[in-house]
Amino acid sequence: MASVTDMSSMAKIGNAGSTGSAGSTSALPERTPSTGLEMAHLRRAEELPQFRSVMEMWPAEKYRAFNQERIAVLNMEAGLIAVVSTRGVNLSSEWFHILDRLKRDGKTPRMFFTAEPIVFEILDYQVAATHEEAATRAVSGIDLIIAESKPLNYFADMVGRAIEIGASDAHLEVRGDHATLNARVDGVIRRIGSYPAQIVIDAVSAAFTVQAEELSRSDAAFNARLPQQAMIPIRNKERDFTLRYQSHPSVGGFDVVLRILHSSASSSSKVKTLPELGYLPSQVEQLDLAMQSAWGGVFVAGVTGSGKTTTLNSMLSMLAAGGERKIISIEDPVEYIVPGVTHLSVQRTNAIGAENPFLNAMRAFLRLDPDIGMFGEVRDPLSGEIAQAAIETGHKIFTTVHATSALGIVSRLTSKMVGLDRHAVCNPEFLSILVYQALLPRNCPHCKQPARERLPAEELNAYETVFGLDIDQMMCASDSGCAHCRIPGVDYSQLSHAGTRGVCVAAEVITPDNDLLRLLLAGRDLDARDHYHATRAGPFDAPDMRGKAAWGHALYSLAQGQIDPYYFKTTFGHPKGFRQIVQKGSS
Repeated sequence: MASVTDMSSMAKIGNAGSTGSAGSTSALPERTPSTGLEMAHLRRAEELPQFRSVMEMWPAEKYRAFNQERIAVLNMEAGLIAVVSTRGVNLSSEWFHILDRLKRDGKTPRMFFTAEPIVFEILDYQVAATHEEAATRAVSGIDLIIAESKPLNYFADMVGRAIEIGASDAHLEVRGDHATLNARVDGVIRRIGSYPAQIVIDAVSAAFTVQAEELSRSDAAFNARLPQQAMIPIRNKERDFTLRYQSHPSVGGFDVVLRILHSSASSSSKVKTLPELGYLPSQVEQLDLAMQSAWGGVFVAGVTGSGKTTTLNSMLSMLAAGGERKIISIEDPVEYIVPGVTHLSVQRTNAIGAENPFLNAMRAFLRLDPDIGMFGEVRDPLSGEIAQAAIETGHKIFTTVHATSALGIVSRLTSKMVGLDRHAVCNPEFLSILVYQALLPRNCPHCKQPARERLPAEELNAYETVFGLDIDQMMCASDSGCAHCRIPGVDYSQLSHAGTRGVCVAAEVITPDNDLLRLLLAGRDLDARDHYHATRAGPFDAPDMRGKAAWGHALYSLAQGQIDPYYFKTTFGHPKGFRQIVQKGSS
């Protein structure tokens, strides 16, 4: 049998014009002990040389649920035949049976590869696309939906892969004739798929044009050359989700980001308590006092995907347990169903005034005789005015704000984006509590490694000299993870610090005192920050979070070996950058 890793042949095939995937010579040959053959192993779909067609797939589709091993026979250039197989079935009786049958038919294979299962997804799509070529695109109405059903299935499969690994977002990146599927898991982007660009374009186009909620689409039809937004409902394994769709053209293609939002009533069982979310006793005590006050605003800030709504729903769940107060939530969309809370799912639009259903719902809130309200986000003058009116008329309001710190909430509310007056905001009856939170990947307890073995001494020593941490207690995530934390389908060969499972919350919880409010009212935001840090009651490796920012909470988790210093640095910055803040807080 011929040697298989003629890389010059691979390059020629990779340059052939065809419907297959673009070629790559990055796959490295591996010698098979039993035969002496060298077989290039394909780890990613883009390493698959271009091919004309898929001649045969083993096993048959109906048996694949029971057998994850795969063999494909490909028609290459100049009549060459290639056999691609997963490692588990390579050189097996099935493999030799297929070769013998091909030889009897006068189709002796000349190229052989082993491949990761993800490569076979490209081949599956190639087969499906071939079957669809005869279908006409000149259809309308219900025929359009029928013709688009295959792309919609592709879209559901792609999103389903992200959902099944617990991703908060799915990212589709189309460049030239290739597309990749990435997922944000535990706050970190992981690559989980690779596809021919046309498959992704067809899938995204069908989902945006056919499946998106009518009033949510920014345009009537998909256009890769325009930034577009929509809300797309989707069902995965008896669970309902809503995808917040955002696309944007880029050099060489376009990106689509899909925020995965739970919208099923079954999500009510997933509401966690504040301690379960990672809030420490000193923080929970402050939040309990703020929730028990009859009025004022509870403002939670954080970047997109930091769990702000999850934290608010945890607090609403506690307040609704007694059933003595009318609680109304207005969200876009509803992410969790909290028993005892009236949820209003209202789609935000770009319309202004009476044409905006979200603002209409916020105005109606005041007429529904509520005790407590939750507004999905205060982000513009109208939502700011309504939140202010609700608070000033004696309602307890919970809401989110995009800000980079708890004290930054005041700057955001009084900025031109929202436009509230500082005299109104910096009032003890307006601000009950200010919260900021971030999420950091949690070290897998089974494969984490001592930081002394992973990090340079200079970097480690900064944690000791600046923060007073015991660096012998610090741990790093392993580069490739282990059986307990590895995510199926993710390529770990090029990753580092990937041995994580779950997240740790890093939060700052500030109950404004009168001195702090006076500084904020005067616009002395830096002095207000120094005043807050001066109230720190304990070292950074102690669980008392009074006077500590979110990075102080992260340092406590770092001292417990729960998070990797790498993720502290990428989230908050190098420890040396905190020297002045720590010195001021300690003086």
